[in-house]
Amino acid sequence: APAAAPAAGAAAPPAIPPVVVPSAAGGRQVTTSQAHPVNIRSAPGGGGAVVRVVPRASALRVFGEAPGGWLEVGESQPFGWVHASVLDR
Repeated sequence: APAAAPAAGAAAPPAIPPVVVPSAAGGRQVTTSQAHPVNIRSAPGGGGAVVRVVPRASALRVFGEAPGGWLEVGESQPFGWVHASVLDR
């Protein structure tokens, strides 16, 4: 008998990078927390290596979003990921 096709909505195979929803190049601007410097990470999620620390109240642009509240941020180009909870709106 032929193998059954996977059911609709079946789990995707592992090792797929997070879905990134791109914003317009250098879309909206956000400001980091005024309470403390903010870690910029190499990947969305708390396990990404810290690639930069930005001073408090730094203006950054959002280049993309990933599930769980992670934003890809930078200045003229994206340079890493930050969680939305460390941003002042």
